[in-house]
Amino acid sequence: MPQSRFAIVDVTLFDGEAFRRNQDVWIEDGRVRRLGPRLRLPEDLPRVDGRGHTVLPGLIDGHVHTFGGTLGDALRFGVTSVLDQFTDPALLPGAKSARDHIARTGEADLFSAGMLATAPGGHGTQFGLPVEPVTEPERAAAWVRARKEEGSDWIKIVSEDGGAYRGEIPSLDRETSAALIAAAHAEGLLAVVHVSALEPALDAVSLGADGLVHVWIDAVISEEDAGRFAEAGLFVVPTLSVITGMFGDSTGLRVLDEADDSLVSPMQRGTLSDRSLVRAGAGADVALENVRRLHAAGVRIIAGTDTPNPGTGTGISMHGELRLLAGAGLENAEVLASATSGAAEAFDISERGRIAAGYVADLLLVRGDVEADVSRTADIVTVWKDGYPIRREVVATASSPEIAPAPEGAIVVDFEDGIGSGFGSGWQVTTDAMNGGASTAELVVADGALVVRGETRAGFAFPWAGAIWFPGPQPMQAVDFSGRSVLRFRTRGDGRSYTVMLFGAGAAATVPPMVPFVAGPEWTVVEIPLERFATADPSIIAGLAFGAQAPLGSFAFELDDVEIR
Repeated sequence: MPQSRFAIVDVTLFDGEAFRRNQDVWIEDGRVRRLGPRLRLPEDLPRVDGRGHTVLPGLIDGHVHTFGGTLGDALRFGVTSVLDQFTDPALLPGAKSARDHIARTGEADLFSAGMLATAPGGHGTQFGLPVEPVTEPERAAAWVRARKEEGSDWIKIVSEDGGAYRGEIPSLDRETSAALIAAAHAEGLLAVVHVSALEPALDAVSLGADGLVHVWIDAVISEEDAGRFAEAGLFVVPTLSVITGMFGDSTGLRVLDEADDSLVSPMQRGTLSDRSLVRAGAGADVALENVRRLHAAGVRIIAGTDTPNPGTGTGISMHGELRLLAGAGLENAEVLASATSGAAEAFDISERGRIAAGYVADLLLVRGDVEADVSRTADIVTVWKDGYPIRREVVATASSPEIAPAPEGAIVVDFEDGIGSGFGSGWQVTTDAMNGGASTAELVVADGALVVRGETRAGFAFPWAGAIWFPGPQPMQAVDFSGRSVLRFRTRGDGRSYTVMLFGAGAAATVPPMVPFVAGPEWTVVEIPLERFATADPSIIAGLAFGAQAPLGSFAFELDDVEIR
């Protein structure tokens, strides 16, 4: 594959707005130099045959959350820029530096709101990242100014009381939301609003918001109100991927079935298979109908996925999102514009989203005719970032051929001889401190059971604390439990929900598959089929962690008679 200086010849080109046939695209020094039919190209210029293919601008995902390896996961699937709607502000200076330079990279460019604006205890505070809540309208200007100094590219405001999901959480009042929108505009920043219900969405329009970063699921908008959205010039990022996944229908999983396994990271596979948010209801149908009505009224629709929330996969779900938008009535060119030029223009992202002279050469080459079939976007030939072809295979840590088999029969740990008793190398504290978090835990054995106490605290995007069992002779040395099918244990505790996380061979710094359980006041037997852990081979186990995540705060539970059988 040519490096940095090359041409794609005789290709169908989507330039960000429209399709053109039989085009040449000349790339030099990380940018598009020229494009057009039958260009006069230097004889020594390497060429990529584009016949039978379509070249698109690199995709822009309008709603993600960045941590771990998500920027690399996005890029492998042709998402060359992400618009992050809440992440650790500490990432922003490095992100700005990276996107301002043309260089070989394995990650998508990151643009972000940084910290979100929410009420004390409101949506966004449950994830463990430090959040400075907004308590009154008078504090809005200082709060926005602080975000701008941190490097936020726009301001995200949460208008969410949990009602659409039959919950109840604190939310910003109307006056504070209005003050935040005004303060963002005074600082030259866009103001976008998180909503899940129609009434807050209508309110955001009247308050002068620039965009909404979800579509609502509680009611269908009227044609008159949809027209008001269009007249106001508001854009909407529906995030149909996370909504349809929440109601049991994941397009991302269908794209995953089409993908080469070598391209999919454990984190992508794990989050796509995570059904912890799945619920019953008609929310997905309501969301799709709202997108149909907004689009028909002329509202700008921007593609976004809300990855890597449960039921979605970074990069992969973007291709599912495009299919969902087509199903909601957008023509194929409109669908692609929502993920390229439309996204760039809505969020004021320069030099991206189009294939045009002088633009950064973020490109996606796919097999077939995308104008006729938008699902072709997932059939990727090559991704170029800053004019360089990227390596798409996951750099996998191969499972060792020396993984030892577990002894025959059920493996049991009963703690009768203390914390080190039973099979394997024993039990240890595990917390998010290894990732810079502040959560704590302690382990003691009392009356023949393991007592796990601690506190989950803000400081890391996904706080956790608890106990981890290593069944191998060394920590994180995998053991083959083939022939066993169930994890069984007894537990009691403070009544809150906990999780079991399974670490497989070559466990990486990604979110492991997890299954919830409740530790009530009386001893209860919990049985979890190993197949519930979304991993390639759940019988290969390097560690099992039992612990607390959100909500933040103190916890206490006990374990006994832990078995794999």
